[in-house]
Amino acid sequence: MKRLARLCLWAVATIAVVAPARADQQPAVAMSFGGSTIALWNDELELMRPVIEKAGYKFLTDDPQFRVEKQVQDWKAWIAQGNVKAIMGWPINPASMVPVTREAKEAGIPVIGYAVAWKGVAAALLTDPKKDGEHLATYAVDWIKKNYAGKPVSIAILSDQQNDLTRLRVEGLYDGMKKGVPDAKIYRVPALTREDGYTAAKQHLTAHPDTTIWLSYSNDNLKGVYKALLDSRVQKDDPKYFLAGMDVTNEDLNLIRIPHSIYHMAFAFQSRVLAKVNCEMLLAAAAGKPVKDVFVTPDVVTPENAQNFYVGNVNH
Repeated sequence: MKRLARLCLWAVATIAVVAPARADQQPAVAMSFGGSTIALWNDELELMRPVIEKAGYKFLTDDPQFRVEKQVQDWKAWIAQGNVKAIMGWPINPASMVPVTREAKEAGIPVIGYAVAWKGVAAALLTDPKKDGEHLATYAVDWIKKNYAGKPVSIAILSDQQNDLTRLRVEGLYDGMKKGVPDAKIYRVPALTREDGYTAAKQHLTAHPDTTIWLSYSNDNLKGVYKALLDSRVQKDDPKYFLAGMDVTNEDLNLIRIPHSIYHMAFAFQSRVLAKVNCEMLLAAAAGKPVKDVFVTPDVVTPENAQNFYVGNVNH
């Protein structure tokens, strides 16, 4: 029995040891986002892959589907491979990533944060989400003052509280609108995905059909709202409506460029800029070079400059 117990302990210890990389194993770097449903993240991965592979690394990605335990297990698997030289990621829950980040560090794998920094990361690509939300709100406030001129207005702000990035963007949007149009009715409408946005907008419009201003911390959920409005017989150029979000893809840009579109603008990061920073940080960390925090700021996207934000081989 004692011998069996010793063998079991030996087996457990053996499993816990990170397998050394084989001499013929290609070095790799990994990028982890919350899921595959966010178009901006997919654009970044598409832009990053050829750069990473040209540098001689295998490019690993995952799809945790916004499940914390799945993201943690993905990272553990990468650590165990033995050939991963650096990991970068947006944490679904930063606190939950601390232990696996420590495991990576102990295995000699630096971890880079995307949009969020947490204990153990070597550096992070960072933004100022609350300030970004407030900035977007100023454009919405200006439009409301110009087009409603003191008349009653109802505003819906799509919200998400699962992580600091989205929570702070929502806070910035809410505080900015509350300060700019204090007499307006402002509703927080929880929505994460495009499907959430569609369903939430349908439900909200049933109770508050006079809501004409829709703002989002993201863009996929806002496209759900856009579809819900059209299905509710709102015209795509109705002058009473104002939609604006943060982040854009080619699909959003097409909507923004519709003449007199209800989807007026966005305050967004260019995927090519984010992808470039991601690659630079990942490759530097993989090579053992020192890395430091990099701050990026979003740009204002309007019908006049939207063509500058397209990604991929799309003719516009």
